[in-house]
Amino acid sequence: MQDSAVRIKPGSSRAGKYLPHFPDWESLPGHSDTMQAVLEPERLASLLLARFANLSADRTGPEIPAMLRHIVDSFRFDGCGLMTLEKTGARAIHYSNAEGSAAGPDVFPLSEMLPWTRENLLNGNIVCFSSPGQLPPRAAIDRLHFEGAGIQSYLAIPIYVGESVEFFFVAHYLRSGHLWRKETISLLRLIGEVLVKALGRCREVDTRLQFEQLISDISVKLINGTEREVDREIIAALEQVREILGFDRFGLLTFSPGKGEVMVTHSSYGEGIAPVPEKVDISLLFPWAKESLLRGEIVSFTSLDDLPGEAAVDRQSWQALGVKANFSMPIHVAGSVEYLLIASHVRAPRSMDTDLFPRLRLLGELFANALVRCRGKAEIQRLKEILHSESEHSQSEMVCSRRHEEIVGQSSTLARTLALAEQVAPTDSTVLIYGETGTGKELVAQAIHKLGMRRNRPMIKVNCASLPAALVESELFGREKGAYTGALTRQAGRFELADGGTIFLDEIAEMSPELQAKLLRVLQEGQFERLGSTKTTQVDVRVIAATNRNLAEEVRKGNFREDLYYRLNVFQIAVPPLRERTEDIPLLVWAFINEFGEKMGKKINKVSRQDMAALQCYPWPGNVRELRNVVEHAVIVSNGDRLQIRLPENIHEEMPGIRTLEEYETMHIREALRLTGWRIKGAGGAASLLGLNPSTLYSRMQKLGISNRPLKDEMSP
Repeated sequence: MQDSAVRIKPGSSRAGKYLPHFPDWESLPGHSDTMQAVLEPERLASLLLARFANLSADRTGPEIPAMLRHIVDSFRFDGCGLMTLEKTGARAIHYSNAEGSAAGPDVFPLSEMLPWTRENLLNGNIVCFSSPGQLPPRAAIDRLHFEGAGIQSYLAIPIYVGESVEFFFVAHYLRSGHLWRKETISLLRLIGEVLVKALGRCREVDTRLQFEQLISDISVKLINGTEREVDREIIAALEQVREILGFDRFGLLTFSPGKGEVMVTHSSYGEGIAPVPEKVDISLLFPWAKESLLRGEIVSFTSLDDLPGEAAVDRQSWQALGVKANFSMPIHVAGSVEYLLIASHVRAPRSMDTDLFPRLRLLGELFANALVRCRGKAEIQRLKEILHSESEHSQSEMVCSRRHEEIVGQSSTLARTLALAEQVAPTDSTVLIYGETGTGKELVAQAIHKLGMRRNRPMIKVNCASLPAALVESELFGREKGAYTGALTRQAGRFELADGGTIFLDEIAEMSPELQAKLLRVLQEGQFERLGSTKTTQVDVRVIAATNRNLAEEVRKGNFREDLYYRLNVFQIAVPPLRERTEDIPLLVWAFINEFGEKMGKKINKVSRQDMAALQCYPWPGNVRELRNVVEHAVIVSNGDRLQIRLPENIHEEMPGIRTLEEYETMHIREALRLTGWRIKGAGGAASLLGLNPSTLYSRMQKLGISNRPLKDEMSP
């Protein structure tokens, strides 16, 4: 078939390669007895029929050009051949020209150049003239074309395939007019019909070879594919098979006899073909077909009239779906029918090649086995994740225990921070802790105090940003009775309370310049005076300060004393933000779940993989404090044993820069999938929400690289 669209000129190198293989063509009538061949059309036809009847399909293609060359020589045509009649044009399938005759185009617009000829051929009429002048006035456009091409005599014979004209056999003379004999026309019609049948055999063989190769390729691709890859390959295979075999609809459906329904899982539709409903009540609409399929029988018909009387309900349902020919094949899994492979024609009734049914069944079994294997892998993965989640939960409990139930995490960045805390804890050195808001700077300070020599003495906490400016000094250093209006009693300051222990000064950058000077004296000499007193008080206090600002930058701006900065910055510890230790998020989540679950009397033991991944992807500007609040809210709104996570609204705020349309489409589809629990089909599915056909949504997801795994895998402690 590789030469089917190529014209072969007699004597060309391409024609010459066929002649040595078919020397018996020379035994047919040639130039010397052309008149005898014309007078005895049955004899020539019988020779041609006998020749093609015994040819294998693989030899038919090369044989046709040789036969056409013999016909050109025998009848002294300037050209003849077989053309296919298409929507608006014609295309040469096989064509042979006499020596010295120029070849015309392989494809030409028949409706524009030869409209009258095309109309007659479509109506099954032979077009024949011995000179262009014989054409009727309605064929004026055709006559101009024939005269322009130099055609003196012309013959076009329509060839039927089924009920319609799909081909026509054509012959012409350029040098002189020619009277077309009835015997010649009958012979050429017979030759055209023989050629069309031979081409049909070739196409059937090519189709089967393509199909066999496709099945071989698919079986390799489905062996170790992931669920997403298997879905993609099945849809691609359905598309290829539909095009090869000429189906209008082709799909794989799940069959649930107990529920009495079938559901389309993978499908392919021809251009302009309306899709079928995703879910069908087969018991109600196709009761006869259901019983046949449950018995393992193939339901096949080439016309609705072929259906038996007991299939009256089924006939009406197929008619409502526009089906004119159909086959439905049951696919067994573990002894029961779980899938159906269904193909149908809706444009016109067409016969089904039953010889292909065994290969189609094999194709359906390949699909079914791959899907069952993916289900097994998904179940194994789900169990693994449950075990992994239990391990995470246990690890979080161990970490909490090891860190006095205060610091949760096992990331390398957090480990480095805690290692520094353990190094400085046994000393009395001043410590400056840096970190964004909500990172847990106070917890690190507590760890240093508890690991140090002052652990049996109190640790006094002071938030410098929360104290009123007028009262900061008295709060830190104390006051005498009557020190200011309203000071009715004497009060010890925080430094006095921390004597022998530790004082933690949070948000140290918020301290006023006046207090910075007094604090510097305490750090240097351990001395201060209460407000309203001239008596010096001596204390022994370890100072740990914390800030979320860059103190060096504050010094350059003149907002913080340089000498105090150097006095505080003896030993510096940086607490990493949560976005830099995302591996700690699952441990923190379970720690907060346990904390709030116990307080609220709720037992939460499941967090979906999707939600946990979303928590790890969120930037957490408020760090651990923000995460704690999110989990607390989730525990409050959760009614079952699964945590209902809702991320802060600012996750949806527009990011800097302009996104591409593809990025916006990806975000939109992901949001629809999230809102529908990653269910694509059916009422309330993502396809319905987006106003798309499920097949279209599958195709877009594949193009954009979006996983189609439904939200069913969960992690539980």
